[in-house]
Amino acid sequence: MNKKILVVDDVNFNIEFESKLIKTLMQEYKITVEVHEAHTVEEALKRIADDSTYDAMIIDMNLPDGSGVEIAKAARKKNDKTRLAALTIYPNEYEKERPYFDLFLKKPIMLDSFKQNFIRLLQLP
Repeated sequence: MNKKILVVDDVNFNIEFESKLIKTLMQEYKITVEVHEAHTVEEALKRIADDSTYDAMIIDMNLPDGSGVEIAKAARKKNDKTRLAALTIYPNEYEKERPYFDLFLKKPIMLDSFKQNFIRLLQLP
């Protein structure tokens, strides 16, 4: 089984941390994973336009050039099977955006919580 994941965050450390967690977790499940990165809304929208085969996306809600909601809307329009997670310090502030996301991940990222939620996001056993 292969999975393709897009991680969107403007902080390099967060992208590196999430990517490593995802790759480690997928090794445990014996799933081949390809992780792509985007640092801005613009970059994420370009990736989505160029590639509709993402299994999941983890999207920071507060980016320098806009909101993660813009990315989620484009992703849903492109492929309604892509699973979307919002990453935010303030999940309650984005409650009205819940229809665009399959789940919310809270910052700061905690290892066990991230793993459990990522498994839920991909709907793994």
